[in-house]
Amino acid sequence: MPASDFQNRADGLAARVERLAAALHDSQVTDETAARLLSHASTAALQALMLELLLEPPAPVAAAADEPEPLAARVAVPVEAAA
Repeated sequence: MPASDFQNRADGLAARVERLAAALHDSQVTDETAARLLSHASTAALQALMLELLLEPPAPVAAAADEPEPLAARVAVPVEAAA
């Protein structure tokens, strides 16, 4: 998932939590209850984002152009000396 898509998803979830906070305030829910519900909502939002990252297929890793070649390919060792 591109970073901008992930950020948009995070922003959307944050906006939903903020709307929940406003709805709880407008409904005159007690502060203790509102805090508990908002804590759970925030935790759920973070877990949803983490789950998206964990389930995202890994990006293919390109071989580095400056990656050193194996030592065996660089060092000429006589067959007799290796035995």
